[in-house]
Amino acid sequence: MHAESKSNSGDALSAHLADDLMSTTAVEWRSFYDLLSRRLETAGWAEVSYFLNYGYVPTDSNNESSHVIREGTFNSNSVRLVFEVIGSLDLNDRTIVDIGCGRGGTAALVAEKFSAQVIGIDMSAEAIAFCRRTHPLVDFRVGDALNLPLGEAACDVIINLESSHSYSNLAKFLSEVRRISRPGAWFLHADLLGVEDWDQVRMRLKGLGFSTESDRDITANVLAARDQVTGSWEQVFGDGGARVANFLALPGSSIYEQLRARTWEYRIIRSQLRTSATLDR
Repeated sequence: MHAESKSNSGDALSAHLADDLMSTTAVEWRSFYDLLSRRLETAGWAEVSYFLNYGYVPTDSNNESSHVIREGTFNSNSVRLVFEVIGSLDLNDRTIVDIGCGRGGTAALVAEKFSAQVIGIDMSAEAIAFCRRTHPLVDFRVGDALNLPLGEAACDVIINLESSHSYSNLAKFLSEVRRISRPGAWFLHADLLGVEDWDQVRMRLKGLGFSTESDRDITANVLAARDQVTGSWEQVFGDGGARVANFLALPGSSIYEQLRARTWEYRIIRSQLRTSATLDR
């Protein structure tokens, strides 16, 4: 899900997405997610649709999650992706913000697993309304990833999962992450971006005073998860168009093929703000 405010009329979800998903504007993303929230309510899937991330399937022994997923867990691949992003970090007694919280699955999972103050931020007012009704342990707020509704040095951990690729100004977003970070804060960033975009992220984070502790390519794991998607997605989304298939990165879609060709990489980067960090301007 996405937190930046990036409008079309019409009932089809696909009407709010560009043919090239990465060209979808902020306003179009917000309209898409507001409509998606209504669709999930109508389809009767709202109460079980907490995650929209692409998921993670282990393909070898190079896995970092320290949490066990109970057998029969719904959306287990999406839950596993969250745990891989966290890795072995102890998030107890922290103030944690999930930027682009979507339907609240990641924020609620973190609040369940750790004794922490958890804040979820998303651009979709309808998604946030759903989250407030559904996940009482989390403080949910409507907000823009490029202008976060948080004060300076407000957080110990910032999570941004599968959202930043939709932001119109990635450098501005990273500056916002730096602004709200306390000394020693962790930035847990997972997304699909172009190779050059990831290079820019690394450079920008270094200039902002973050030290990269882990940088991991999980493209193969994400593609394996996409290969397991069932045919129920058309019923859930109520739109069988190519644009929605692209949004979901279904096998054969443009996004899926770009990931398979490694034009785009899905990575997890964990960075920590140095306690004596100064901002390079």
